[in-house]
Amino acid sequence: MPAEARYAPYRPDLDGLKAVAVVSVVLHQAFPGALSGGFAGIDVFFVVLGYLISSSVLSELQNPGFSLGSFYARRIRHLAPAPLLVLAAVLVAGWFLLAPADYRQLGQQVVAGSTFVPNLTAEPGSFAAGSASKPLLHLWPLTIWVPFCLLWPLAMWALHSWHMNAMRWTFAALLLSVLLLLAQDQTAAGFDRSAALLLSLLVGALLSTGHANVAVGHPNALAWIGATLLTLALMNIAPETAPAGWRALLPTLGTALLIAAGPSGWLNRVVLSSKPLVGIGLISYPLYLWHWPLQSFSHLKSMGEPGWERPLAWMALAFVLAWATHRFIEKPIRIGRMNGTEVIIALCVGLCLVTAAGFAIHRYHGFEQRVPDLVRHIMSTGGRSAVVDGWRDKECMLDYRLPPSHYKPFCIEQKRPLVFVWGDSHAGSLYPGFRALKESGRYEFGLAERTAAICPSVLGIEPRPLCRSLNDANIQAIRDTRPDIVILYSWWHNKRYDLRNLEATVEQIQQAGVPRIILLGAVPYWKKHLPQILLEEWKKGPVQARPPLRLGEAFLDPEVRNATEIMRERARKMGIEFISGMDFFCNAQGCLTRLSEDATQPLSYDYGHLSTGAAAFYIERLAPLMFSNTR
Repeated sequence: MPAEARYAPYRPDLDGLKAVAVVSVVLHQAFPGALSGGFAGIDVFFVVLGYLISSSVLSELQNPGFSLGSFYARRIRHLAPAPLLVLAAVLVAGWFLLAPADYRQLGQQVVAGSTFVPNLTAEPGSFAAGSASKPLLHLWPLTIWVPFCLLWPLAMWALHSWHMNAMRWTFAALLLSVLLLLAQDQTAAGFDRSAALLLSLLVGALLSTGHANVAVGHPNALAWIGATLLTLALMNIAPETAPAGWRALLPTLGTALLIAAGPSGWLNRVVLSSKPLVGIGLISYPLYLWHWPLQSFSHLKSMGEPGWERPLAWMALAFVLAWATHRFIEKPIRIGRMNGTEVIIALCVGLCLVTAAGFAIHRYHGFEQRVPDLVRHIMSTGGRSAVVDGWRDKECMLDYRLPPSHYKPFCIEQKRPLVFVWGDSHAGSLYPGFRALKESGRYEFGLAERTAAICPSVLGIEPRPLCRSLNDANIQAIRDTRPDIVILYSWWHNKRYDLRNLEATVEQIQQAGVPRIILLGAVPYWKKHLPQILLEEWKKGPVQARPPLRLGEAFLDPEVRNATEIMRERARKMGIEFISGMDFFCNAQGCLTRLSEDATQPLSYDYGHLSTGAAAFYIERLAPLMFSNTR
């Protein structure tokens, strides 16, 4: 957190404590199992900061020329540069990396972060479930720290001006904060850490009011007891458990004892004042600000994949950015040449501009026009309605509740040559393609469709109720109409399907006098719903880039290739034709996810039922094979 003005005697051990605090938080975020209570580092920050801000005010009040205006100008130069830089960087990164819904939410977080007010739609802390997708959620402690920085010096100045005892009034404020802490819900789910952090600030402030006039005995004992309490807090508080009750006091009391021990104790003088810890403490404020956005963006790009390489990478980058921010931004503005009134105005204008940008991003829904049309379509379209679009659902494709009497008369046309499509819902998904082919006028034919969900074109099996009766009715319809072509298509490797009667079914069709039987193999079936795969792959790159046009074998149902070859061989032995849909949609570069780079409709809205456009594409290429030898 920010270094304070050096009017009070500088204590390097306090920078060391800030280093312990920020490293604990960062390690907890990167490797939660390694430091389960690392989030208590925020309490450590706040005790140290309460001590430093109060010490600085009390020291400056001894100067007859003390000016509140000058004091607040220094506070702005301390507080504003790093958050302004981080907020601007996150907005730019979000433009390229975040989906519209996430970017819209980020805009709201930016407004809250740039004005240092609570984000009322956010969880109370950057340690809540699902918070890894919110790059600025870690700014919530600033909504307590910044008001304290603004109001507490004013209170100290008032007490000094009225010749009132600062220690007594600080103690009274501390007691009030304890009452607020005890009055709230003490359960893990209801515990509000804001009250605990206010208590930490006031504990540090109380130490500063009396510490200069109190001789500390046994500093080593105090330091070791404080270090023990702090270690227990950092190691033993589970991250899922809010630090309710006395557990909230462990890091606060431990830090207070380490501060009270003074700079002469061995731990303070040798360990906490060591150059590595002091160096990290000096960059602790920008390090805290950078660490969570980097963690969040890394999580979003990796889709939460486990591993230690990514956490180490973003931790290293956080340290580099924190050092650069401190060296090239904070130091010149705080103690260099860039510390005039113009800089204060520029910082305030910058925060206003960032606030306006965040508001615009939220107002205009994350500027969704940044995103390819395909992605916007996938995000807005889905569910069963998208899957069955264009089907003759509940008319010629029956679900599991409907008996064969629900097939409509128009499901079998009175026109030759007659193509009879028989199978499960995958066969039903081909209807939009046949309709488009008929409407094109290039082929004259009649269409018969008798399909049913979870009911393959195999006689004598019952993968779900009514399937046997449906297929008995379908074979009878084939006998009655004697079509020119029967197309058999189902999800052949569905584990619920018993295909042992397939050969007997084909024999029944042949006995009905059907001259041609075509067994269709699988189209691309995916491990997960294709829109989900596309969104996951799209999120790994810039949001302006389209999802991949083709995907490799790793994304396909692992059984689809083998099932295709099995069905090809069975068709060969039965002496019927076999056509594989994979041959039309896949090549050496992978299987199509959509028909062209510019297409907005995916090949499927689920794991494998063809969308309307894909069905039209497929049937158009099947047509020459179907009708070349048909009378």
